Amino acid sequence: MPDQRRRSRRSFHERPAARAASHLSVVALLAVTVVAGAGAVGAGNTVADGQRGFPFGLIAVARGADAGTLDRRSVYFELVPDPESPPDPLLERRAPVFVPRATPLPTPVAPPPPPPAPRPRYVQPAPIVGTGQLQWPVPGGTITQYYSSYHMALDIAAPAGRNVIAAANGTVTWAGWKNNGGGLVVAIDHGGGIVTLYNHLGSAAVAVGDAVTQGQTIAAVGCTGTCTGPHVHFEVIVDGVIVNPLRYL
Repeated sequence: MPDQRRRSRRSFHERPAARAASHLSVVALLAVTVVAGAGAVGAGNTVADGQRGFPFGLIAVARGADAGTLDRRSVYFELVPDPESPPDPLLERRAPVFVPRATPLPTPVAPPPPPPAPRPRYVQPAPIVGTGQLQWPVPGGTITQYYSSYHMALDIAAPAGRNVIAAANGTVTWAGWKNNGGGLVVAIDHGGGIVTLYNHLGSAAVAVGDAVTQGQTIAAVGCTGTCTGPHVHFEVIVDGVIVNPLRYL
């Protein structure tokens, strides 16, 4: 291999004049630069309104390196829509829509239970007190069935053949048979809207049109019509309404 050190020494000493000229030119260039910079700085101090000489003054102004105080400003811009331009549907569509918050509904509360219905209090019915206007129709007879909504009469039981008397003065309006289950029946009109009927008779002692007095025998106890035993089915009718006979006896 060739000896590099010998080649370097040979090339170093080949052109000493050229190398000396290069060194001198570099030193001269540095000197010129120093002199030019010093002159520019001195000239810049005499220029008014912040203007600097060329070229170092221009660089200083661009960078602000030699500025005394910086001019600080704040700029505000207000965006105002152009009244002459049509509205932008996209902006209108994107505008926020504020929906009021729904008021929560109160929690449903069950209504209080209704108060219990008052229990019906039993009221003792007033005793039936007869007016004494009518006389007992079967002397010695006993009641086997009382007046009710389904049996609107008194059943007075007695031995067959016992006398049946008129409950009050009046006129016989019926004395004969009825096909409604009453069998042999006598009816007496006592006036004042009061009528008495005697059903299931064994025999009749009066006829239609006869005038009778209170306590007069008008028939005999029997068991005719729809009957289960000898008795008198006694009805009292006031102004066309069948009422409880005990109110008039």
